[in-house]
Amino acid sequence: MIKKKLILCILIFYLIPVYSQEPSNLILGFELGSDFVTGKLNRNWNVRQEVGNNKYVYGSHQNAFTQMTMGFIGIKPEITFLNNRIGLSSGLRYTRMNSLLDRNSYLQGSFFYLRNIGNSVNTEYFKVKEIYEDNDYLGVPLEITGVPFQNEYFDIYVRVGAELNFMFSTNINIQFYNEEMNPYKQDLIHQAGISPNSIYSTFYSGIGIRFGKKNKVKYNMELVLPSYILTSTNSSLMDPRFYTGFKFIVQFPLCKKSDLKTDNSGSIKL
Repeated sequence: MIKKKLILCILIFYLIPVYSQEPSNLILGFELGSDFVTGKLNRNWNVRQEVGNNKYVYGSHQNAFTQMTMGFIGIKPEITFLNNRIGLSSGLRYTRMNSLLDRNSYLQGSFFYLRNIGNSVNTEYFKVKEIYEDNDYLGVPLEITGVPFQNEYFDIYVRVGAELNFMFSTNINIQFYNEEMNPYKQDLIHQAGISPNSIYSTFYSGIGIRFGKKNKVKYNMELVLPSYILTSTNSSLMDPRFYTGFKFIVQFPLCKKSDLKTDNSGSIKL
């Protein structure tokens, strides 16, 4: 047993200088991007598609429809292994989730009807131009990156990741066709009875190309493949299903393993 331990120590002693000659394994990245979400209108909103002699077809430009986008920026340290072929990264990411319900923002004067269910005597409909909601999240992503193809000037990589976010701000607003209806705004929001989830998480994957020489600044263009939102009720307007988008990342090498040297005693020096 003692002999085996002695052999292991000798191997470690000789492997440390070899390992110290590998390329930079600590990288600091700055990212920004945008995702486009598909889903359907939350049924709690009393949108009356049949009012106004419009035949309802979901997604038609003649009727109210929903859309959601997520824009984000973040900072992401990454540590790499196996000659930069495998990377593990985490960091801090700010995400703004924007949801919109309108008839057609490209048609001037367009509107849809929203029913007021608070009046038990008469049926009231409000002409609404749009309803929008902005939710702001701060979260932590965790990602694993694999680089199956490396070149002197560019790499091709794949990435899988998950993130957990916490909401710190939310705002929802109704824009009426007639501004004199503004006093009813909070009543209609209250009738919907939806509060966005304070926690937002996703599981995602992507494929990208990275430009730049080893141990130099690198630029990443990444396509986010169809990915899933794991939590529910992240929007008062929309029930999201999945999303796709793009990222742009700039990466700076922070240190090189070759900066770690050993003396004759086997201790590591900077």
